[in-house]
Amino acid sequence: MHGRSFIRGAFILTIAHVIDRSIGFVFRIILSNILGSEGTGIYQLVLPIYFVSITFLTSGTMSVISRFISEERAKGNKKNMFKILKISFILVLIVAFSVFAIIFLNAWFIAEKLLHEPRTHLSILIFAPVLVIVTSSSVFKGFFQGAINMVPASISEIVEQIVRVSLTLYLLKLFSGAKLEYLVAIAIFGISVGEIVSFLMYIFFYKREVKIIEREMPYDGKEWSSIYIAKLLVFTSIPITFSKLIVNALDLVESLLIPSRLVTSGVSHREAMSEFGKLFGMAIPLAYMPAVITSSLSTTVLPAVSEAAALKKWKAVRLRINQAIGYTTLVAFPAITLFLIIPDEISRLLYPSSPGVGDFVRVVSYGSIFAFLETVVASILHGLGRQKVVLRNSLIWLVVCITGMYYLTSIPSLRLFGYVYTFIFADALILVLNFLDLRKLTRVEIDLSNWVIKPLFASLAMGVTVLITHSKLLATNVNMWINLSLSVLLGIIVYFSVAQFLRLPYIEDLRKMILRKN
Repeated sequence: MHGRSFIRGAFILTIAHVIDRSIGFVFRIILSNILGSEGTGIYQLVLPIYFVSITFLTSGTMSVISRFISEERAKGNKKNMFKILKISFILVLIVAFSVFAIIFLNAWFIAEKLLHEPRTHLSILIFAPVLVIVTSSSVFKGFFQGAINMVPASISEIVEQIVRVSLTLYLLKLFSGAKLEYLVAIAIFGISVGEIVSFLMYIFFYKREVKIIEREMPYDGKEWSSIYIAKLLVFTSIPITFSKLIVNALDLVESLLIPSRLVTSGVSHREAMSEFGKLFGMAIPLAYMPAVITSSLSTTVLPAVSEAAALKKWKAVRLRINQAIGYTTLVAFPAITLFLIIPDEISRLLYPSSPGVGDFVRVVSYGSIFAFLETVVASILHGLGRQKVVLRNSLIWLVVCITGMYYLTSIPSLRLFGYVYTFIFADALILVLNFLDLRKLTRVEIDLSNWVIKPLFASLAMGVTVLITHSKLLATNVNMWINLSLSVLLGIIVYFSVAQFLRLPYIEDLRKMILRKN
C-alpha cells in the first residue's frame, strides 16, 4: 500500500474518467442521433428513476465506507477494515433486495402514473434487478477508495463502458426497425450488462487487495463490535444519502414536472419531450464535461481529508482542499470558455438533427463552475464529518430549484431557460453556504489568484486564439471537424503556456503527480 496518495489517486481516476467519459460521450451522441430528441426524452425519463435508486442504495454507504476505511488504514488496523466491509455488505444487500422488489412489482404504476409515459415500462423492468449488483459493487468501490487504491475503479469503469457501448450498439443495429420503446430498453439493458461485468472485476481486484493488506498492515487498534459498526454506518450514512439523494430526486422531479409545465406554456407533448431531451440528454452532458475531473477529485479528496483529519494534520487538510479547488478551476475555466464562445458550432457538429442545443449549452455553461466547485466542497465536508450541514444546504437548494422549475418553466417567454437560470442560482447559493462552513471548520484561505484570476486570464487568451483560428480556417472551407479540432488544440496549448508563464502552481503539480509521490 506504499506510494498511494491523494494526488496520484486523483490522477489515475481522472485518466480513467477521461477515457470512460470520452467513450460514453461519443456513445451518447450516437445514441441521441439514433433515438432522436423524442427517444432521448423517453430515455431521460427512465434514467432518473435508475439513478435515484442507485443514489439511495449506494451514495451514503460508499462515502461512509471510504471515510472509515481510510481512518482505520491510517491507524494500521486491518481487522476493522475487513469487518466494516462485511457488515456493509449485509446491510446494503437487505436494502437493495427490498428496493428491487418494490420497483419491479410497481413498474407499470411508475411508468403510467408517475412518468405518464407507458413506453418506459419495459426499461424499468430491465434495470430493477441490476440494482442489487450495483449496490454490491459500491461496497467494494468504497473499500478501495478508503484504501487510496483507484486502480480497480478505474479499470472497472473503462471495461464496463466498453462492454456497455459495444453490446448496445450491436443490439441497436440488430433491431434497428424496432419501436422507440424497445430501442430505449436496449440502451438500458446495455447499462445492466456493463454493471454485472464491473462487479465481477471488483471481486477479482479485492482478492489481490486482501493479499497486500495482509502483508503490509498490522492489527493495531481496538477492534469494533459488529453492532457498533452497523450503527456507525447507518447513522453516518443517512445524512449523506439524503443530501446526495436530493440531487437525483431533482432529476426525478424534472422528469415528472417539466414536460407537463412545458405543455402548460403552450407546446405539444411531443415538442415538450423533444425540448426536454435537448436540454437534459444533449446540452447538460456536453456543458458538464469538466465533471470528469471534479468527480475524480471529489472521490479521492474524501478519504484523503478523512485520513489527515483523523491524525489531526490540519495543515494537510488545508493543502488537500487547496489542491482540489485549484485543479477544478484549472480544468473548468477553459472548458467553460469554449462552450461560451462556440456552443452553436460544437452542438451542430455533434447533434446535426437537433437544432437549438447550442443555446442551451451556452446558458448552462454560464453557471456550471458553481456546480463543479460545489461537488468538490461537499465531498470535503462529508470527509470531515459535516454530513448534516451538507444535507441542510441541499434541502435549501432543492426548494429553490423546484420553485423555479414550477413557476418559470410554464412562462412562454422563458420555458426551459427559466429553469436553467434557477439551478444556476441554486448552485451558487449552496456553494457559498458549504464553503463558509468549510472555511470556519478548517480555516482554509481563499487563493483568489491561483483559483480564479490566473486560470481565467489564461482561458481568455485561449478563447481569443480559438476564435481567430476558427475564423481563419472557416474562410478556407476546411472540414468543420478539422477546423474545431485544430482551433481547440491550439487554444489548449496557449492556455497551458499562459498558465505556465503566470506560474500557476497546479501546472507543475501535473508533472509531479506523474513522476513521483505527492
